[in-house]
Amino acid sequence: MTLKTILRLVFLLTTSISLSQYTWTNGEVILKNGNTFSGEVKIPVVSKDLIHFNGKSKVKVRDKITGNKSVFDAGEVDFIKFVLSEREIAYFKYIPVSKKKREIFCIVTTGAVTLYGRSVSMTTTRPGTFTFNHLNEFYVQRAKEDIATPLLTARPSKSFKNRAMDYFSDCPTLVEKLKNKTVRKEDIVAVVEHYNNCSK
Repeated sequence: MTLKTILRLVFLLTTSISLSQYTWTNGEVILKNGNTFSGEVKIPVVSKDLIHFNGKSKVKVRDKITGNKSVFDAGEVDFIKFVLSEREIAYFKYIPVSKKKREIFCIVTTGAVTLYGRSVSMTTTRPGTFTFNHLNEFYVQRAKEDIATPLLTARPSKSFKNRAMDYFSDCPTLVEKLKNKTVRKEDIVAVVEHYNNCSK
């Protein structure tokens, strides 16, 4: 089974992007220097509240026997692998979301454009109550692009349709599907894969 096939299967998890990686989960951290650390892995949850406190996005690995922890940051990590079951493996990596900031995303599907997804935390308030929600965000990036582009975010400043039409403007058949609402944000994987086939 190819990595691309595995990553497509992972979308079954990432449509509601699995929250298991935010608790201690079996996995590996593969460093840029070639070293691999295995054990229980955890990554931080990103908050998208209006007032939020996000520290540096670091990956933690805990030894299953000793309980000793190792911490790694964007400059050190190549890939993060979560083993959710024998048939469920999720790959995560740091991607650039601005000139100075890299954050951790799940690799959903690959090709001319790679689709990345993550779950973010948001708090909604009503009189006397607080509700904690986890929402999904999706970014795309071409190999030669320095910064990933948001397609679907927790606090949208622009609709998915308009963002996708702009980003995939060089694929007329996909733009037409987006205009006619033949594909919507729920079809985000199909949208990216249509583009990747279009660009071959």
